[in-house]
Parts: sequence; C-alpha cells; structure tokens
Amino acid sequence: MDQNFYLKDCLVEPSLLRITKAGQIQHVEPLLMAVLLHLANNPLQVIPKAELREAIWGEVIVTDNVLTKAISSLRRLLGDSITHPEYIETISKTGYRLIAEVKPAVLPSHGVGEAPLSRRIALTLGTALLLILGVLLLSSDFRSSEPLIYQPIPLANTNSTEYWPALSPDGKFVAYGWQGANADNWDIYVKQIGSSTVKRMTTDPATELRAKWSRDGSHLYYLRYTKSGATIFKRPLLGGAEVRILAAPTYSTGDFNVSPDEKWISFNDREKPNLPARIKLISVETGESKWVTQPDSTFKGDLHPTFSNDGTQLAFIREKNPTSMQLWRIKLKDGQLEQITKVHQSINGFAWSADNKHLLYSGDQTGLYKIWQISLAYKKSQLMPIGDYQMVMPRVSLDGNMVYAKMKDDVNIWTYDLETKEAKEWRGHHGLELNPSISPNGQQVSFTATVENKFQIWVANIDGSSAKPITQFHGEDLGGVRWTKDGAHLLFHGFQEGKIKLLKVDAQGGPIQQISPTSGDQLLPYPGPDGQLLFCSRKAHQWEIRKMQIDGSKSTGILSNNAYAPQMSMDQSILFYCKKDEMGLWSFDLNEQKERKVIANFHPMYWGAFVPAPGGIFYWDEQEKQIFFFDDQLQSSRPIYRPSGRIPRMGISLHFSPKQNLLIFSQIDHRDADIMTVQKR
Repeated sequence: MDQNFYLKDCLVEPSLLRITKAGQIQHVEPLLMAVLLHLANNPLQVIPKAELREAIWGEVIVTDNVLTKAISSLRRLLGDSITHPEYIETISKTGYRLIAEVKPAVLPSHGVGEAPLSRRIALTLGTALLLILGVLLLSSDFRSSEPLIYQPIPLANTNSTEYWPALSPDGKFVAYGWQGANADNWDIYVKQIGSSTVKRMTTDPATELRAKWSRDGSHLYYLRYTKSGATIFKRPLLGGAEVRILAAPTYSTGDFNVSPDEKWISFNDREKPNLPARIKLISVETGESKWVTQPDSTFKGDLHPTFSNDGTQLAFIREKNPTSMQLWRIKLKDGQLEQITKVHQSINGFAWSADNKHLLYSGDQTGLYKIWQISLAYKKSQLMPIGDYQMVMPRVSLDGNMVYAKMKDDVNIWTYDLETKEAKEWRGHHGLELNPSISPNGQQVSFTATVENKFQIWVANIDGSSAKPITQFHGEDLGGVRWTKDGAHLLFHGFQEGKIKLLKVDAQGGPIQQISPTSGDQLLPYPGPDGQLLFCSRKAHQWEIRKMQIDGSKSTGILSNNAYAPQMSMDQSILFYCKKDEMGLWSFDLNEQKERKVIANFHPMYWGAFVPAPGGIFYWDEQEKQIFFFDDQLQSSRPIYRPSGRIPRMGISLHFSPKQNLLIFSQIDHRDADIMTVQKR
C-alpha cells in the first residue's frame, strides 16, 4: 500500500498494524501504531508529552506512565535502546522525537492527485485513532498496555500459609486452602473480598485442597486426600451436604479442573507409572474417560489442564523438568494442539483471561516468580504491572479481577566456616535476602534485598555490619550479582523495558551503567579470563554462553544447547555451567575445547547453588539436602554441611571465599504464603 513507509531499516505497514525488521514481522497494537504515526508525521521534531497524550487519547485522561510504557513498547518492537537510540529519542522532562529517517516504502509516482507522505501518514493516523476508540470500548488488548491493576491487598493476613486460591466467577469470593488458626489440618475456607468473615467449608480430618468454583458460583469442587487416594467432592456455598463426584485417576499427580457446563473433569494421568503424564477428560455423568494429549518420552508430562471460560479449549503446562516448562493449549473440537510459550522457565500456575484471548501465568524469567500475560494471537509475553514479587497461582474472575498466592518465605543469609565447622546467621535480618557474593579481598559481601518492595543491591562488611543499598534501580527486577576481579564494580542483570540487560555499578554506589547495548535478553554476567565478560544470552528461545569485552564489543559464542549460569575454575581454564533442560553440572576445557558432565545429579533448578573452589566445586545436592564438595582429583563428592533450612532456587544462593575459607549461602528459615487480591480500575 502507498501508505507504508520505512523507518531506517524497519518497514511500517499501518493498515496491517505491523512492523517488519530483518524479515521478522512484529504485530502492533492500534494504540502503539497511532503513537508511532504521530511521531513519523513530525520527524526530528520534539513532541511534548501533553501533545502526544491529547493526539492519541483525546479526552481520555491518562498518566505519563501510560505514555512511557507505550514508548517503551515501541522501542521493543523497533529493536531500539533508550541509552543508544536509533529511532526514538527521549528529551528529558519534555517529550520525544523520531530521529530515524522516514522514507516511502515505494517511490512516489508523479500522477495527479498524489498526496505527500506526511499527509498520507496523517490520514493513516486518523484511521488508527478510530480503531483506538473501538479498542477502548471493546478490547482487552489496549488495556494490557497500561497499568490497570492496583497494588495488591492481602486477603486474610493470617500468620500461617494460605494456598491454592480460587476466585469466584463474579470476583466477590475467594476459596483457598488453610490449616486453620491451630495449623492442625488442611481445609477449604471461603472469604468475601472486602469482608472480615471467613467461612470454613470442610471439616473432615482428611486433607482438602485445590478448590474450584462452579460457573454460577453456587458450589465449590475440591479434592480430598486419603490413604486410598484422592476424590473430588462438591459442596454448596450457602450450606448443605457435600456430594461425591468421582475418584481421581490412579496416577494423577497434579491439579484438576471442571468444564463450564460441569459435565467434564480434566486431570493428568499416566497409563503406566513410568510414562509421561497425559491430559484425560472424565465425564461426570457416565464416568467415561478419554485421553486428549500424548507428549513424547522426553517430557515429564502434561500438567494442570484448565478449561477456557467458554469450554472450547484446554490450556496446560508441558514439563520437561522444573526449569523447562511451556504453556500449551488444545482445541477440544478438533484436537488441534498449539505451543504458547517457548522460553525455558519454571511456571507456577496460570489462568485464562476473562475474554479467552490471553493466558496469565507465574514465571521465573527474572529469577523471582512474577505474573506475565501472553497474547494467544501473537505469542508475546508482557510483565504484568503488579507491585509485588514471588507471585504464584494467579486466578482471574469473569470481570477481570485477580487473586494469587504470594510466597513469603523468610530467606536469610548464613555462613559456614570450613575450619571451625561453625554455621551462623550472617546478620540476623529476616526478610528476603538473596544473591550473596563475597568480594575478592574477602572483606565485603554484596546481596540483594528489597527497598520499598523493589529489589536493590546492598553491600555490607564481611561480618554483616554497615549494610546499605547502593543502587536505585527502577526496573522490574535485578539479580545475578557478581564482583569484578578488582572489586571495584558489581556486575548484575536487570529486567527493564521488557528486556533483561547486563549492567554494572560502582561498589561504593552511584549511577547504573549498561554494559552492552546489544538487543536480546542477556543475564548472569561473570568476570572471565583476560578481562572479558561471560554471560548468558537467549537466542531463538534457547540459552547460550557468550563472551565479550567489558565495553560490550567483540561478542562471540562459546557454548549453545541451553548452556546456562557460567562460572570459571580458579585457574580460569575450565568453564562450569548447567543446562536449562537437563540434569547435571558440566565443564568445558577452554584449551582442549572439550565438554564433560562433572556432577550427574546436580539439579538445574539450583543453577545459582554451585561455586568453583581450589581443587573442586562446592554445590547444593537437592536430593540429599546438603552442601557437597566435588573433589576434582578424586572425581567424587563428599558432604560438607547440612543447613537447618533448604537453600532456595532464587538467584545465586551459594558462594565461597578462599581468603576467608568461608561458605556463604541463602537459606529458607520459614515458609509462608498469603492470598493477595488485585482490583482493576
């Protein structure tokens, strides 16, 4: 079409709502296209924020934050950088300007009546604005581009764990599992949002969990666990006898779900104990069952089958291992299967959006569990703007409100002296302290902890004294903190503007600097040999280990095939790492270019719980719940210390100082979870 144009190397097709760069097509929401067209109609001109808001949103009142997120989304689509812009430049405290050259997609003819490019763009802008009005009224796609969710509010605020939330279809009630005030038995409880009244729904001495609502909100389904197996029951919300529905399949290991018409129950099950889990549907009326998925033997199986709100589809998790899970869906009418996510991550619960156009899921892409929303049409994930962390099991009502369980583990830093065999809590500060790392001189420790609900880097003395935050990071999350070899800086990754970037900061504090201006997700920086920097990079949904100069130049690949979390031997000749989709800890001889598996039973879920040391590797054995030492000469492991709590799988959780002969690690001292509610505007 003659209204198409180029921005530098990007082809913009407004009528098709898409941008093509390097052969890759990116679909664009009408709102974002309208913003881009307004900028393109005024190239090289500084457009004030107020002008953009008025041109795009008209009389709809929006904040600067909405505009900022729209610009960030455009930069992401264009492959642009806020620090080294090639397309859109931010003018501090003023507005934005388009700095990329605007050219017609085809040479203009000299025919009579041919409108100039600026006018054609303006006409397209008017069309896009009409689309936006429709989107404002009818679509959730526009709503996903601005922060429509308030800060979360605790539902029950008890001192013990609340788990497995279920939000009623009208969004007014939450059912959940709780052990009660005496913590003596798991039962189902219901609370009305905004009320202090809590109703206990089950009183059987057996454990009951995983509540589900009927479509009309009048009944609750739940699983009762006994020695003979698990059984689904149904009970009226307003009182009455429970009704037995059916027994769970013999080899079911996960959740169940009820179809909107309450005629079918979905489970996972196995034909034999050693086969992958499959999704099975069981008729409530006849007991008839039928398989609907069949993963191959490389997968652990299909889990948590959940019906869409219209009952035409099932979404589920296909798991290879706990660090490699994907969301899939199946259309029940024709059995058509489709993979939704492709990033290797741990997924801890998901839900359908009210309009069935999105899935909301808890993923640990940033190191902590956050809630993401993925479009089923475009397969693009977006971090939900919720001011919280460690969010799992999201549930969404038909009016779009949400609840989730917040994991409130008390994670503290401990030390273990290898000479005295003494373990002690490092600084006695309870909360969530992660990523401990001892400085090269053995005198300081860096770690991450929250400041006003946002993670920052802290530095303290080796004895835990004089702890203070040294960053004012404004992105969504940060982690993977490592000292440079000279101890002058701290390397880390941060999640900003939809990307994971490599960053550094002076060890005494100061402005945060981006290490590499390249695009794509990059994380877990590690000081390598000859002044180079090792890091992980995601390419086509697979992870690889790369190296580059500290200024971001001369980036080259070292290992692919989902190699992850690089660390170096003490003599800098051996690269150690794990793989996202396979058990084991691996080594790669940089001189001989040879790979071998060093520790067979190392779990990749604990990628931050190993550290090279003179003569071997300290690591966390998840099966034995102990810290072990692998002796490189003997080619065998021996136990070192059994912590009083478990090491978490959040970030770097184990480090070693040769100067102090000291292990430092994060430890879960207390486990807790609260049900949180969020309400849309």
